Amino acid sequence: ETASLSVADDTLGADAAAPPAELPRKRPRVRARLRSVLIVVSLFILLLPLLGVYALRLHEVTLLGQTEEELVVLATLLSASYRTMFAKISPQAGDDATRSADQSAFGPRLTFSTNAVSPPLPVAVRGPPPDELASRIGADLAMLLRSGQHTTQADMRVVDSGGVVVATTGDDLGLSLTAVQEVREALGGQPASRLRRVADVRGLDIQPIVRGAATKVHVAMPVLVAGQVVGAVLVSRQPSTIVDTLVEKRILLLQGAALFLVVGIGIAVITARTLVLPIQRLRRGATRVSRGETERFERGRYYRVRELAELADSIETMVLNLQQRTNYLRDFVRHMNHEFKTPIAAARGALELLTEYAEDMTAEQARRFLGNLSSDVARLDRLAQRLLELAQADLASASEELTDVLAVARAMSNEEVRVANGEALARIPESSARAVLTHLADNAAEHGATEVKVFAQRRGLELDLCVTDNGRGIAPADCEQAFDPFYTTRADRGGTGLGLAICRALVENAGGRIALTSTDGGTAFTITLDAAD
Repeated sequence: ETASLSVADDTLGADAAAPPAELPRKRPRVRARLRSVLIVVSLFILLLPLLGVYALRLHEVTLLGQTEEELVVLATLLSASYRTMFAKISPQAGDDATRSADQSAFGPRLTFSTNAVSPPLPVAVRGPPPDELASRIGADLAMLLRSGQHTTQADMRVVDSGGVVVATTGDDLGLSLTAVQEVREALGGQPASRLRRVADVRGLDIQPIVRGAATKVHVAMPVLVAGQVVGAVLVSRQPSTIVDTLVEKRILLLQGAALFLVVGIGIAVITARTLVLPIQRLRRGATRVSRGETERFERGRYYRVRELAELADSIETMVLNLQQRTNYLRDFVRHMNHEFKTPIAAARGALELLTEYAEDMTAEQARRFLGNLSSDVARLDRLAQRLLELAQADLASASEELTDVLAVARAMSNEEVRVANGEALARIPESSARAVLTHLADNAAEHGATEVKVFAQRRGLELDLCVTDNGRGIAPADCEQAFDPFYTTRADRGGTGLGLAICRALVENAGGRIALTSTDGGTAFTITLDAAD
């Protein structure tokens, strides 16, 4: 046996001396700081107004439609004025001269997405002399065009039936506009509208950003007298753009930007105070706990965020458990040292006496010293065995196993144990139930019991397993400490003080609890476990 133990010890020593296997290194991952993430989110919030400017491109369609509609109205008025003057100057025009042409089918229809932008307006060229009657009408309309330009900001031209300009707000009087597609359509009797680039901004292509900045809306309207085209009106103007709208509303926009800035800064400050700072505080506390400074963890701090409060509570609970575990290990080691030192010191003394005075001792004295030595070795063996059982009980994991605890009690080979009839299913491993009942029966026998009764009763979702005996009982003053490791009232008779500690560990790992009630007539243990469904 000694040789086998030596070989085993050498094997354990070799395993302990072997260097641990090197863990595979994980590739470091770049992690953004929470503060940086919050700053980026705040910047996105501040950029929302700028992104909204792009969304205003939809507003350009409305602005384009408004411009076209206004030019249609202006062209219609100029056409009606031309027709009225034509009727006054030319009596042979008849009564139908002042009748308006049917323009009901003409309306705003230009869009940037469906209408291509044509090249700038072709340069007017010298054409044939204008019609004499149209020239007289154009002279009368010239003053109206110049005065209307200040109000409408539109370029206006009136042409005769041959396409020659007879009235204009520009410098193309007497020139021919027959090269203009919309003028040809109007002289053919059909109103026309077209988008064209502005000639003086050809080198500045800002159309992808503000599509209306480099374009002009052209509307041509025929002048119909008695069903005959006697001339046409061409009006053009740049549509209003979102830039014009922003400039017009710049004060309001600046106020909105300032408000967004204040809101963004406020969000950043509130987020930092409610998230960043508490997380940093928790990180510092966790770092102190990892260094073993469990006494320095900040407790009682108020967290405004529920998740952080729950995390702080979890860390605080972990710290308390670590403190309890540390205190438990410290007391355990101290008691174990005390319990082992007593039999070791006695065994050492007996060995020294036998070594030095064996020749002078009688056979009776030698047997007595050897008996004491054997008793001390047996006590050390019991302590080692019980310590192993306690360690296994502390490390046992929770289980959903169902066990008939009364059947386990009946299976015990102990004539002094009497078990009630029936079955009692509880959530506890069978091995744990057997160990608990065995320790309680042994404890009763050590206290002089001649009868142990085991019965159970159901209380809702819980099952109470009761173990009573008729022994000497335990003093009420000792009941609170009876489950503490190494606490025993039978140290002089070989008690280790670990039996009830092992019972409590096994019961608690099964999710239950154990209580002790001592009377003059014996001892009663109540084990409360989760009952089966």
